[in-house]
Amino acid sequence: MIGLIILSLLIIAGYTTAVCIKTKGIPYSISATYYTLDHKLIFGACMALTAMFLFPVVWELSTSFTMQLLAVAACAGLLGVGLAPDFKDTWINKVHCTSAAVTLICSQLWVALTPIWWVLIPVWTLYIIYTVWYMAKHVTDSIVSDFIRTRPMFWVEVAALTSLIISIIVLTP
Repeated sequence: MIGLIILSLLIIAGYTTAVCIKTKGIPYSISATYYTLDHKLIFGACMALTAMFLFPVVWELSTSFTMQLLAVAACAGLLGVGLAPDFKDTWINKVHCTSAAVTLICSQLWVALTPIWWVLIPVWTLYIIYTVWYMAKHVTDSIVSDFIRTRPMFWVEVAALTSLIISIIVLTP
């Protein structure tokens, strides 16, 4: 089990770090990195492999039917993100955004149903503190512009993955 966790973490963290280094900055979302790649299949492969390596672990750690459904939905959603990466296309955008929302919501509900649900509090509190701090540091005449400048979707994705990975690591025997 720990091997699958390490593989999934290396894939998603390695991919995200590499594209941030390549683009010399934080993207608007992990999905936005798809457009910076020379080899577009890398994005889909990383999302699919992350989901496939995580699935057996979250399934095994699921203590109820509800948690198993959430595990399936979260991993299937991440597969959907990887299979429909071109979110600038109108039709694909619907698949991509629905898949991303399912992944985000179901993964966080899964964490909320674990005995260490409280891990959500510090992770999401750090996200909120960062957002407020960054917005206060770069004040313009538009609160929307200030908020978008914080790259909220990227940090929401990182927070969701962080809370999930921490929960999995702590819960794995």
